[in-house]
Amino acid sequence: MTDTAIEIRTQITRLRALSDGTGLKGDYADALQDGADRLRDKLGKVADRYEAVAVKVSAWAEAVEDAQHQTVAAHRAATAAHDVITPLDALPEADLTPTQKSDLDHARASLIRAQAAFDGAVGDYESDARRLSGAIEDLLDDSLEDSCWSWTSNLLERNAAWINEALEIIGWIATVVAIAAVLIACAPTAPAWLALAASWAIAGAEAATYGTALVHTALAATGNGTWADVGLDVVAILTLRMGKAAEQGVTAGVDATRVASRQAAKDAVSAARAEQSGARQEIARELRNRSISKPRRQFLEGRLKQMNREARAAARYPTQHVPEVSRAEIWRAGGSRSTAVAEKVGAHELAKHSADPAVQAAAQRLNRSAVKNSAAFAVGTGADLADKGAGSSDLFDGKPNLAQYDDGKHFFQFHTSWVDPDSAPTVMAGARN
Repeated sequence: MTDTAIEIRTQITRLRALSDGTGLKGDYADALQDGADRLRDKLGKVADRYEAVAVKVSAWAEAVEDAQHQTVAAHRAATAAHDVITPLDALPEADLTPTQKSDLDHARASLIRAQAAFDGAVGDYESDARRLSGAIEDLLDDSLEDSCWSWTSNLLERNAAWINEALEIIGWIATVVAIAAVLIACAPTAPAWLALAASWAIAGAEAATYGTALVHTALAATGNGTWADVGLDVVAILTLRMGKAAEQGVTAGVDATRVASRQAAKDAVSAARAEQSGARQEIARELRNRSISKPRRQFLEGRLKQMNREARAAARYPTQHVPEVSRAEIWRAGGSRSTAVAEKVGAHELAKHSADPAVQAAAQRLNRSAVKNSAAFAVGTGADLADKGAGSSDLFDGKPNLAQYDDGKHFFQFHTSWVDPDSAPTVMAGARN
């Protein structure tokens, strides 16, 4: 440890010369000098730790050596006493001579002293070891202690390979689920349980997208991933949210269109009856005359019924049936059957009441939401398929890919110094040692 501290001090001297910037010019010089200063300061703390711990370890070694000498001496004394005691204990006490009895007593006393010396040496060593280990623990509790972020960064770096493989598998599963959901929506007679399973699968894929974005962000922030992947995740999340909001707008739009269409129909009935009001009043006055003939009364009553039919015919009430939609219409609606149906309903109601401002406004809102849904579907699906098609794979080494695309993504792989204050200045991954 002392030799290591000496070597670190030598490297600190070299870093000091580098940070002085003698002969260095250009934008890289400031970053290099700043990095050398930071590294020199950290290495100085490391050298201090090695030197201080070396002192404590040396003291521990002395305690070990003292304990070894004392326990060896105690062991020898105990062995010698045991050699005297063993044969004398085998004789009857009455047969022992006074000299043998004296030797036996001295040997037993020596064995007790040896045991006490041994126990005392071990106890002193354990006490010194606890004291020195505590002192070393105190020395380790300094500014070089790894932060939670450093621990996380190291953990991600050690496991980056399999994490990226797992993320790729999850990404492919999410893509397959999304395509399957669209195909199920295009099927005219898909069973209810299959549609329900597709909806649950889509919900799971959405949750996986959020989780993948978090992991990609952690990898990119620690220099183990690229921010380009984070950007693609953000695009996926934004298009998901945009698609959900658009579908809600479509649902609200078709409801508003039907309400406006129903009101337009009522207004048309009122207008038709208003146009017939003069004729209706004339017929009503004539019917109040009890002297009119029966054929004439029947004729007038028939005329009223006909006028009512004509008034109702002026109204076109909104249809409640679900129109049929084609696969092409579903694809154009962003893979959503409900959006395609809503668009067709809106167009149908607008055709019936094209001159009504309320119906026009509701239909326009519906169409805007449908266009947003289609755009979100196109952008999200296009970005996902482009990334999977042009990028390399951690699972399949032989997968065709565009080298320029991967190089472009790796351009956004760098350390994020503002996340970890102890990290080096922001450095592109390609420039790292």
